[in-house]
Amino acid sequence: MAQLKVKDRSHRVVWAVCVYVASVVAFFAVRYSAAYAANRWIVALPTIVAAVFTLLHYRRGGIFIPLALVASAAGDLMGAQRIFIAQVAYFALAHIFYIVDFSRCASWRGRWPRVAVLAVVTAGYLWLVLSHIESAAEMAAVGIYGVVIFFMAATAVVQQRRHAAWYAVAALLFVVSDSLIVYNKYVGTVPCEDELVMATYYAAQGIFAYLMIGRNISRD
Repeated sequence: MAQLKVKDRSHRVVWAVCVYVASVVAFFAVRYSAAYAANRWIVALPTIVAAVFTLLHYRRGGIFIPLALVASAAGDLMGAQRIFIAQVAYFALAHIFYIVDFSRCASWRGRWPRVAVLAVVTAGYLWLVLSHIESAAEMAAVGIYGVVIFFMAATAVVQQRRHAAWYAVAALLFVVSDSLIVYNKYVGTVPCEDELVMATYYAAQGIFAYLMIGRNISRD
């Protein structure tokens, strides 16, 4: 009986991963076709899929990652419509949900050096980007967002959960994705920016969803 339960759990995880990867492939297939202009919403498909799977495996106290994915999907849709401030707001909300989830199992003792390095890099990068922004509203939005995503990454790199390193990897991938977006928007052209941004973004969201599903299935 125990072996059957383990197999059932592993099958559910594999199924979730396969559907998520298929949704990412579908996005890239449409993104570089003539159909994309009329179907820009597909950018949100992978995060919607991840949100659905995490909600299906929701356990008490674990709602914040699904909520983060829902907010991210809304941010994707705002980005598809080129509503930049709303996009930033939804992603800031998503990071707040991630922060709440990660804070529950964060341990700062002995890990301040890595947080300090992250803070210095974030501050330097924010200064570079903000110095190129002319709009006061966009400067405020990017500045606030930069602080929020820093705290998301900081709480991720001090996780005590199993697979703690993967939380850090996913968070840093998310930071890289957003850093490329603002650099390309305000500072200079990033070669293959679209591919790099979406690949790192979907990888980060997929890892977060996988970790949440895995830890909740293990409680069954």
